[in-house]
This record gives sequence, C-alpha cells and structure tokens, in this order.
Amino acid sequence: MVSSRHLVAAGTALVLGSGIAVAATGSDGGGGSDRPGVAAPARPVTVTPTPTIATPKPAPKPQRTKQPRPDRMVTRPLFPLPARPAYPHPCPPPPIKPGPPTKPPHPEVKTRQLPAVVPVPRHRKVSLAPIRGKGMWLTTWADTRLNVARVVTRAQAAGLTQLWVRTGGSYQGWYGDRLLPTLLPAAHAAGLEVVAWDYPTLSDPVADARRAARVTRGVFGGQRVDAFSSDIEEIAEGTFDSARRVRVYLSRVRRDAGNLPVVATVLRPLSPSLAGRPYRAMAPYVDAFAPMVYWSCNEPGVTALSALRPLARLRPVHLIGQSYNMGPEGGRHGRPTGREIWRFLDVAKRAGAVGASLYVYDDTGRPQWRALSAYPWAGAGAK
Repeated sequence: MVSSRHLVAAGTALVLGSGIAVAATGSDGGGGSDRPGVAAPARPVTVTPTPTIATPKPAPKPQRTKQPRPDRMVTRPLFPLPARPAYPHPCPPPPIKPGPPTKPPHPEVKTRQLPAVVPVPRHRKVSLAPIRGKGMWLTTWADTRLNVARVVTRAQAAGLTQLWVRTGGSYQGWYGDRLLPTLLPAAHAAGLEVVAWDYPTLSDPVADARRAARVTRGVFGGQRVDAFSSDIEEIAEGTFDSARRVRVYLSRVRRDAGNLPVVATVLRPLSPSLAGRPYRAMAPYVDAFAPMVYWSCNEPGVTALSALRPLARLRPVHLIGQSYNMGPEGGRHGRPTGREIWRFLDVAKRAGAVGASLYVYDDTGRPQWRALSAYPWAGAGAK
C-alpha cells in the first residue's frame, strides 16, 4: 500500500483534501526581512523642499508561489487500496461446441519400469529471492526471435523483478541455449532475475529430468539462470501426473538444481483438501508452488485465495495471473481489465504470496501493463 507523506517546505503548508501537502515559498526581493513572502520595508527617502512633496510608494509585495517539491510528491495508487472486488464482464462466455473425443495417451516408460526416487535433503537453504515481487511469463519456442532489449526495458520500466522464460519441453526438446546467452546478461544488468521453465509430460520422467539439468547446471553467456520451474499439468493436457512419476522426476530435478530454487507450476487446486492432484507428492522436492490463477469469469481475488491458502500449507506460493484472452480456449472473451489485474495483485500480496506474475507477455495489452506497473510490490532486494 502506498502511504501519504506531507511535503515539507520552508514556508506555510496548505493541506489539500486529497491528503497531499503543498508548500508555499516566497522571496522578499530585498534585504530587509528573513521571512519568506514578507516585503522589505521601504528605505527613507531624502527630498529637497519644494512646494510639492512626493510620497514614496511601498515596494510591491512578491507573489506567493505554490510549488511542491518533486522529490516529495505523493503518488496516488492507480486504483483504491485495498483493492475492491472486480467482477469480469462480459460473462459467462458463449458456449463452444465439444470437440472429438480424445484417446488417452500411453507413456513411453511404463510405471513398473521407472527407477527409484532419488533421496534429497529435507532441510535445505534455498533463497526465494528470484520469485519475489512482480513478474511476467514468456512462451518462447525454438524458432522464436525475441527482442531481448525491448523485453528487458519494458520489464524494468514496469518495476518487475523476474522474467519466466520457456526453454524446452517433452515434445520440443531443449532449446534454451538459443536464447539464454543473450537474455541472461541483459536481464541481470537490468536487475532482473530469470526463471527458466519447462513443460514435461512425464512420459519418461528421467529424460525430462535430464533436460531440466541442462538448464540448472548450464552456463550461458557466462551466467546462470536464477531459478527453474516445471509446468506440471494433468492427463487432459497430455501429462502423466501420477504421484510416482512426479517423485521420480522432481527428485532428480531437485538434486541437479543445487542451490537454485525449484518451483512447481501447477493447476489451481480444485478443493481446499488438495485432493485430485499430486501436490503433496511434489512438496518435498520443490521450494515453492506457482499455481495458475486464470480466473476467466470468476472474481480474481476470490480465485487467488482459493489457490494460495491450500498450497501455502505445503510450500510458499507465487501466484500466476491472467493477462490474456481466454476466449479461444472456451473462457471469457477479452483480456482482463486493469482493475482485475490490480485486484489479483493486491489480494495475492496481502494474503502472503511471495510474488505474483502474469501470463503471457505476447498477449498483455496497455491496461494490463499499466496495472502491473503501478501496483506497489517490490522484490526482495528492493527497498
């Protein structure tokens, strides 16, 4: 929350109804008074006796100026704080025709062929600084041509602390070495953290873990990524998210990551009990959860709390919000408003999330950027 500060000046302060104090200063223009805004007394005038004696006019009173000091101006929040509920409109979305039935996929490595889970230290010191504060997600592909300078400049101007960048997946393989050598030096020079993320299907958990190790152990442009996140979806998205496969995969990722934070990007919990998805199987091997809070026609603050509260019992939480149009996938048509983004960020921060970010860079418009930029949420290293 932004707190009001009074502007102190040498003269009289006028307190306006908005809570901003405006200082008034003045100058006497002469040498007779030490008080701002007070005219110097007229000096004695010697005249030659004549039939008519001229009376000297008093010196003009200087104008008082109301000019606040720029370095002490109070910046009003873009929207009121605490943020009020922001209900999406128009909703509900129009119905979409059901597609053809999908056949359940078969994993490349059968469950009985999976290796043992790798033991990892239960108590480890891993800093969550790379995922604190505000961030933005980028879905980059092997053939993506990213204007690194533009992305970094925009993120820095918006007061972001991290960028989440896709570096591979089970279907596309590893391609982070095409982007990271350029992105890492530029981002780090601008004070931004870089979180590399990958999309594993867990059809072959060991192969997915080997691809993750190329990120967590690699050096690119003389530098390393600041954190790693696995986007673990569900079988409807083609991910074999059984508890056994999750453990086999994440235990190896955690071992190879060393002191880098490992984040599990997950679907939003369907119930407070966390039943139905393997969150508890993930918890021993990750340092934070990053649930996808794409609220569509739901109130963003309520939706954020439904994801944060259950998962916070297991690990710290970084919330991922929606800044894209969900219409093509059956959700609410159009991007969320700036008020919705503001509400999401404010509820996330007040409820104890370590940070929050928006998905996705390419589809984020000016109102969404404005709300993200204006919301006061500094990272771990900021004052």
